[in-house]
Amino acid sequence: MLNVNISLLLVVILGGIRLSDSYFYNGIKSGLEPDLKHSLFLDRVGQCRWQRDLPIFLSDMRIAQRNNTHYVVSGVLRVRRNITQLTTATVSIEICQNATSCRPFIDRPVAIGDVCRFVVDQRNSSLGEVLGRSVPPLVCPLVEGVYRINDALVDYKPFRYFSPHVSKLWRIDLVGESDRKRVFCVRIELYVYSWEDMLPRY
Repeated sequence: MLNVNISLLLVVILGGIRLSDSYFYNGIKSGLEPDLKHSLFLDRVGQCRWQRDLPIFLSDMRIAQRNNTHYVVSGVLRVRRNITQLTTATVSIEICQNATSCRPFIDRPVAIGDVCRFVVDQRNSSLGEVLGRSVPPLVCPLVEGVYRINDALVDYKPFRYFSPHVSKLWRIDLVGESDRKRVFCVRIELYVYSWEDMLPRY
């Protein structure tokens, strides 16, 4: 009888561990501090579809959840030719009903100006963390080659204003031009849910 009770106890404990682990990996905490009540699912970071022939190509990054506050991303960036001219970039944000039906969240793309200067200014941000994990290091002007980004941490902060009450699915495009020609296009796709959305429905 004692052995049966111990076995049942172990099943309950182990079952509890599995359940908590599963809950633990339901996205990372997101929202505005100190009330982080949203769950953020980083779904895709990679080359904009139909733009695979640009001089700078980012293959779809591997995304793994590390804990309830951070994702770990890894990938390969290919620079197909030296980029010596000034490179400028814009960011556009869309809200989507599904994977194919989206509309602009802001009227027009936001200009971020000189990409090299922007990267220097963002050295201590999540973007800086990602670029800082490049081997060999990414420096301006960009030189032709293959750059591997290894296990960079990404938290909620770049996406903290993305509310599930506006949309559950968000899309961000970062587009760069040099010498009046497009040289890169990176797309980020993510889902945001409120904690109420994550509760089981019975």
